[in-house]
Amino acid sequence: MAVKIFSALTYGFECFTIEVEAQIVNGLPSMEIVGLGDTAVKEARQRVYAAIKNSGAEFPKQRKIINLAPAHLRKYGASFDFPIAVSLLVASNTLPQNLFEKSMLVGELALDGSVRKVQGILPITMHAQQEGFRKIFVPAENAK
Repeated sequence: MAVKIFSALTYGFECFTIEVEAQIVNGLPSMEIVGLGDTAVKEARQRVYAAIKNSGAEFPKQRKIINLAPAHLRKYGASFDFPIAVSLLVASNTLPQNLFEKSMLVGELALDGSVRKVQGILPITMHAQQEGFRKIFVPAENAK
């Protein structure tokens, strides 16, 4: 079963909801990120792996597939790191999915597991409110 976590993508002041879907399946350990991501999105594999391990959680050993939808929108930057990590932890039953219902998550991960500030947080929070999300998880530096 695929797990959905929501994030957002900004193009200037325009904002789009992005579904971060994670599925853990049997197979050789690997992690694929699909959905028209740039280099920073593809590099999320390494940041997410290190952040999960260094946070004390267990990184799933099976094959992991991450889909960033809709596929036709170009995804850029590291702001999908945090929702990717959370989607994997929910898919592996490490975190409860109900904690993230009607929530949006945004943030870049440091290798130690901390969540770094991202650009465009104001239009993202406005978009989340307009779309009916009840909670938004953002880096502490973006909270104010």
